[in-house]
Amino acid sequence: MLIQRVAGVALALVGLVAAIVGGWFLANLGTSGTATFTADPGQRVVVLGPDVLNRVDHPVTVTATGKGEMWAGTSRPSDVEALLGDGARVQVTGVEVGDWALTTTAVGKGDAVSPRGLDIWQEAANGSGEIKRTVDQADAPQSLVVAAPAGAEVDRVTMTVEDGSWGTKALTTLVVGVVLVIAGLALLVRSGTLAAIRARSARTTREEGSS
Repeated sequence: MLIQRVAGVALALVGLVAAIVGGWFLANLGTSGTATFTADPGQRVVVLGPDVLNRVDHPVTVTATGKGEMWAGTSRPSDVEALLGDGARVQVTGVEVGDWALTTTAVGKGDAVSPRGLDIWQEAANGSGEIKRTVDQADAPQSLVVAAPAGAEVDRVTMTVEDGSWGTKALTTLVVGVVLVIAGLALLVRSGTLAAIRARSARTTREEGSS
């Protein structure tokens, strides 16, 4: 009886945790498994290196907004480092799943280097107020550089990654959690019912014996 109660409580608690975790990820990723991370750099030049850009095998879409003509280009990481040197910039270092944020750090102490118009870029594009680039991982490793015009800053950078398996795993975790909660509650109810039946039977036996 006690073992059933302990097992029921354990199952219900594990299931509750799994349901909460699965539900949280499902609410943020959706069934499509789309993860979106953002940062507000407040710097003219922003760099996303291969440790962030090429961390997954799926296409990564980066969108940057700011005032004026925004620019973005991809190139080999070594070429980007050589070009930017000690120029001031913000480096995207990773992601924080809890806040769905891009983690960043300030790099360089010199003036920001303008990356536009050079021949090191594999691909480059401009956009008024916003620039969007999708990296399909075919040319990895790569670095993506985003730059605002002189006197302006990159206000926001958003990185989006879609992996359908993430949504499936989140949904599966949610469903398994709910099933475990139901199973745990069923064990608790069953153990309580058995205890009540045994108590009633014992009371009846005592009453018959006393009479």
